[in-house]
Amino acid sequence: LHRLIRRQRQMCIRDRRIHRARGWFLEPFYTWGDAYNVTRGNPGLKPEYINSYEMGHQIFIKKTLVSLEAFYRITNNKVERVRSVYPYKENVLLHTYENVGKDYALGAEFLVNRDIVKWWNINYMASVFQYKVEGRLLNQDFSKESFNWGLRLNNDFRPAKNTRVQFNLGYRSPTVTSQGRSEGFFTSDLAIKQQLMDRKLSLTLQIRDLFNTMRHEYTSEGNGFYYYRYMDFPSPMVSFTISYIFNNFKQERKRSNGNGDEDMGGEELF
Repeated sequence: LHRLIRRQRQMCIRDRRIHRARGWFLEPFYTWGDAYNVTRGNPGLKPEYINSYEMGHQIFIKKTLVSLEAFYRITNNKVERVRSVYPYKENVLLHTYENVGKDYALGAEFLVNRDIVKWWNINYMASVFQYKVEGRLLNQDFSKESFNWGLRLNNDFRPAKNTRVQFNLGYRSPTVTSQGRSEGFFTSDLAIKQQLMDRKLSLTLQIRDLFNTMRHEYTSEGNGFYYYRYMDFPSPMVSFTISYIFNNFKQERKRSNGNGDEDMGGEELF
């Protein structure tokens, strides 16, 4: 086994981040989406402050990277889209943004990055965590929990020298919010990139939601209302891109993954 293991790495990280609200979250104007929904931003929003504690272990076995990481994250001033009854007209919901309180996530991530053969690389990731959000919203205290998990499988194919194919699958489980519950959904994406003329000309075909499974389903309720939303996007979504490099710029083939190691996954086509 020692002959197969190239190196091991243990790491313990404490990270503090700030996440500022997007511009339209702050706009203090009423915008009507339809006869039953009106949206208004909140200029008094505070930025989210995130404290993250991570401890991980990585092992390289030949060309296979195995990583296990435990984490605990706390978000202060959690920003969420909230709903309430519009006070100036009957049967209308008001959508806005509020700092609802704090959320907590305690769990682990498992990752495997492996070259199956010379022209096929896979990146598999699984995460599980206990999630809790609590605070005070619309003059009422709340506390909600859920067990969340997610899967992701990225396939990177190189059938020819200047040809790249990526096929990605993913799933995100249901989760609670301050006012309700968001259901899980499955995603599938495919991209093909062909480089020509000494890599100056690139043709890229992208197909998102290949199997037409990316549906968003959300339920929320509060004082005087019940809200259910189901969004089914027209799929698959296809795009085609042509790019040409006029100068002598050459993209770096090796990228750092932030830990000083080469990123084995390569360029993302999505």
